[in-house]
Amino acid sequence: MTTWKERHDEAVRKQQAAQRAYQDATDERALALIAGVDELGSQAAVARELGVKTPSVNQAIRAYEKKQQP
Repeated sequence: MTTWKERHDEAVRKQQAAQRAYQDATDERALALIAGVDELGSQAAVARELGVKTPSVNQAIRAYEKKQQP
C-alpha cells in the first residue's frame, strides 16, 4: 500500500511529464507550420490548407519564436 504522499508525488511526476509532452508537441506543431509557410508562401495559405483561421497559425508561430528568443 502506498501513502497519500507517495501517490501525490507520483501524480506530480505524471503532470510534469504530460506538460513536457504538451510543450514538445506544441513546438513540433509550430515548426510544421513554419515549414508550411516556407512551402506555401504565407500563413494564410497554410490556414486555408488546414481549414483553420489565419490568426491561429500566426499565434502558434509567434509563440514558438518568442520562446526561442534569449
